[in-house]
Amino acid sequence: MKVVIIGGYGAFGSLTARLLARDGHQIWLAGRHPDQGRALAQEINAQTLKLDMRKTPEALFEAEPNVVIDAAGPFQLYGDDPYRVPKLCVAHGCHYLDLSDGASFTNGIEALNTQAMDAGVFVLSGASSVPGLSSCVVKDLIDRLDEVDLIDIAILPGNRAPRGMSVIKSIVSGAGRPHQMWREGAWQKAIGWTDRKLYELEPGMMRAGYNVNVPDLTLLPEMTGARSVEFRAGLELSVMNWALHLLAKLRQYRQFEIPDMAYSALYVLSKALYPFGGDRGGMQVSVSGRLGGHSATRRWTLIAEKGHGPFVPGIMCRAILREHDNIDAGARPCLAELPRPAVESAMADLEIHTKMAVLFDQRTTETQTRRA
Repeated sequence: MKVVIIGGYGAFGSLTARLLARDGHQIWLAGRHPDQGRALAQEINAQTLKLDMRKTPEALFEAEPNVVIDAAGPFQLYGDDPYRVPKLCVAHGCHYLDLSDGASFTNGIEALNTQAMDAGVFVLSGASSVPGLSSCVVKDLIDRLDEVDLIDIAILPGNRAPRGMSVIKSIVSGAGRPHQMWREGAWQKAIGWTDRKLYELEPGMMRAGYNVNVPDLTLLPEMTGARSVEFRAGLELSVMNWALHLLAKLRQYRQFEIPDMAYSALYVLSKALYPFGGDRGGMQVSVSGRLGGHSATRRWTLIAEKGHGPFVPGIMCRAILREHDNIDAGARPCLAELPRPAVESAMADLEIHTKMAVLFDQRTTETQTRRA
């Protein structure tokens, strides 16, 4: 397929491009500064495309793509016309995917459903770690449970994961901001980067996670009927977690916007701390409920080795394009579009392994480990 990736030479766009190039797709790396993508383009046999969405958005279709992937972001800050790209894709009969983790942006994509159906294209927002991958895992874990009490998801990257400015803005902009969380069968207020919880990804690998607003919080209660849905994210270095937690507390009691200069300073600081920590990260999805009269918890854990964790946000796009003939037309959040094994197969050439565990009445009775 012909694939144009907006932000294709950025932190996550470049890794998504590498994955799709391995599968034989024709790739165009699009952005305002195509010179920055020329080295990558030569390495993976791709092309560059000069694109300024504010001035010449039609340039997207010079390559006559079958699919456009927006890997730029941050989607929370897309302004007055946030769906300009998917609207253009529908008008040109082109499929659309994005790596959004912005709750409002991803949930609102359904407004384009009628147009996408008429055009016969799929328009999927959040084809990334969340809600794309996480919802596929959740759907697998809730299978045959009599009741679903709690869905608990955490993403906990290693410190040496690449982070561009859009990643910094996405994380920092949500610190201290209120959002809604489904707890005990009711919507309750939560605050970004508070409510710390520890997660054991494997023996000796403990990470802290904090509340983060993602599409899963509003999408999974209806999909699963769960009484509570929680999502947390955390950084490997405690100093970075506590700095964000302090910022959250300050913004909680005195709301203020963060100037661009501050984002730039935080970006420089994060780069200075890059040599510390490691290149191992993980993701964990747990579902607790009732099965046959017993309390049961099913847990899926992903561990990424050798710095391969940052590939995970692009895995869902790769899996969807492998199965594109089986994806229904329409515009919607990317919610459980594929079975879990199909998504895990898209990780097979990466240093990633997954583990499944089932606990009955707090005792582990079954564990399955496989290389993704």
